[in-house]
Amino acid sequence: MSAERPTIIFLHAALGTSKELEPLMKIMSDRGFRTLAFDFAGHGLTSSLPEDFRIETFAQELDAVMRNNNLTAPAVFGHSMGGYVALFHKANFENSPITHVFTYGTKFNWSESSVLKELPMLVPEHIEIKFPAFRDALKDRHGEKWKHLLRSTAHMMQNLEKLDGLSREDLESVDIPVYLMLGDQDRLVSGEETQLAHRHLHHSGVKTITHSKHDLDKANLKEIAGIMEKFLM
Repeated sequence: MSAERPTIIFLHAALGTSKELEPLMKIMSDRGFRTLAFDFAGHGLTSSLPEDFRIETFAQELDAVMRNNNLTAPAVFGHSMGGYVALFHKANFENSPITHVFTYGTKFNWSESSVLKELPMLVPEHIEIKFPAFRDALKDRHGEKWKHLLRSTAHMMQNLEKLDGLSREDLESVDIPVYLMLGDQDRLVSGEETQLAHRHLHHSGVKTITHSKHDLDKANLKEIAGIMEKFLM
């Protein structure tokens, strides 16, 4: 049975690592899917920050993973930024082999006012004083480069709409099924921006995941897995 099911590539969120995807990957693996994940450059304990810390850079890494693993028809699950990377690849890379994209908690509104709301949580000095538990978690995930990672992420967000933003034309060019999932308790991503992206995508659906926050470890993974399995059968 597993040979008939597609490989699913799992992409983590900004400031995250592939380790956070492992519980969902295990569910899908137990259901007969081959699963694969990697850390984006600058994330995790082993990689260094790239010169160009951009969505395009991460999409190039995704492209390399698919080519190196000879994946001709993979599905992609992307948490938050990971979903944005998957859609960016499908919209901008010629002959992208991705057949389905599943996003969870992916933000599409990168206007100046929206970005300004996020920036305080990307200032290392603010984190150290106000959120020591978050600081410790970042250190555990990324080691001593956590401050540089925060600053690089802030810079990327401030320039995302200008450099790598998904335009209406980009979304309209995505010609595969896309499933936009959003936790019913997500405070970072709005239903409005998700619905707007849905209207521009020709083959998409929107699903609210019950009892779920933005972070994947606070999401209803069985419900997410059920949606993925249903549309990949």
